[in-house]
Amino acid sequence: MQEKLRRRTLVSVLSFCAMVESASAHAHLQSANPAPDSIVATAPQEVWIAFSEAVEPSMSAIEIVGVQGPVAATGKAYVDQAAPAALIVKLAQPLPAGAYETRWRCVGKDSHAMRGSYHFEVRP
Repeated sequence: MQEKLRRRTLVSVLSFCAMVESASAHAHLQSANPAPDSIVATAPQEVWIAFSEAVEPSMSAIEIVGVQGPVAATGKAYVDQAAPAALIVKLAQPLPAGAYETRWRCVGKDSHAMRGSYHFEVRP
């Protein structure tokens, strides 16, 4: 009986460890510019987000949203070949002073879709 309980416990622990290992393989935000919850004095010309693994640009996007809604003057997000884990979007015009939300979605090399958001503020 004790041996059976020990085996079940071991199987449960190993299963949990496998799930944690699998979950940690998804692309997660590592750093960004502008940084999350930052206040910048100069409006950025681009927004980039570095993830924990390479991302598929055709299935990934960055959207900048201000008080008035989405900032329409953004290009299509792309990945720099020298940094395949960084997703970048160019801004056609400088952002006016104000608060912004950066919304992102990406598909990592493991083919799992992830999404998230963070805020920053432009305050010249």
